[in-house]
Amino acid sequence: MPRLPRMRVGMVSRAWGVAATVAVGGALVLLALPGCGTSGAKLPVTEVTASADSSGVQTVTIEAHSYYFKPNRVVVQAGKPVDLTIEFKSFFTPHNLTCAHEDAGIQIDKSAGFMSFKKTKRIRFTPTAPGEYPFHCGVGSHMMKGMTGTLVVR
Repeated sequence: MPRLPRMRVGMVSRAWGVAATVAVGGALVLLALPGCGTSGAKLPVTEVTASADSSGVQTVTIEAHSYYFKPNRVVVQAGKPVDLTIEFKSFFTPHNLTCAHEDAGIQIDKSAGFMSFKKTKRIRFTPTAPGEYPFHCGVGSHMMKGMTGTLVVR
């Protein structure tokens, strides 16, 4: 009868290492799937009006998900400073919020990268002209997937 080769401790250890790597990789993929998320084009408009603090500064928070902003319509007053907080909710998918309308006092370009731990960004600006100003995520095709919104200045 032929003799089967014996597995050495090193071989068993390597096999467990490969199995652990596959298990961890699979877990990371499963964690990333929620980041593949809902397209903003399929979600209704959610509107919020910025609230003013005791010093008159308007404050508002926007959450950047994959692939939508919540709220996706923000109302502020012209001539009063705005403190905007952007909370990036996706750990694995990079995003940004861009709203470039310098003629109206609005210049926003904040981002969080892949596996970013600095997920909250803040910016202060003072809108000067009433109007509706679009904002979007400029990463890849995120804007085409519906990752857009509107900053309304009254």
